[in-house]
Amino acid sequence: FEFGVLAVRNRIHAELLRLARDQGIEGNSGLIAPAPTHADIASRVSTHREAVTRELNALARDGLLERRDRTFVIPDIARLAQLVEKGFEE
Repeated sequence: FEFGVLAVRNRIHAELLRLARDQGIEGNSGLIAPAPTHADIASRVSTHREAVTRELNALARDGLLERRDRTFVIPDIARLAQLVEKGFEE
C-alpha cells in the first residue's frame, strides 16, 4: 500500500488488513495473533499511538474489530477491505 496517499485512519485499516492476510483468512474473518501493540501499529503507519487507539476503538464500536486476549479478530474482512478501497478513492 502507498501510505502517502491515505489518511491516518485508512493507513491503520490497510495495516490491519495486511496483517490479517499475512496470517491467513478463514471464510470472511481474520485473526491477528499475537495482536501488535498500538505503538507498533503506529510505527508501521507513521502516526502516533493515540491515533491508533482511537481508530481501533472506533472499529470495535462498529463491529469491525474484536479483542480476545492477545488476539485481534476481524469478523468481516470484506467490509474492512471496502474501507481500505474507499480510502484510496478519497
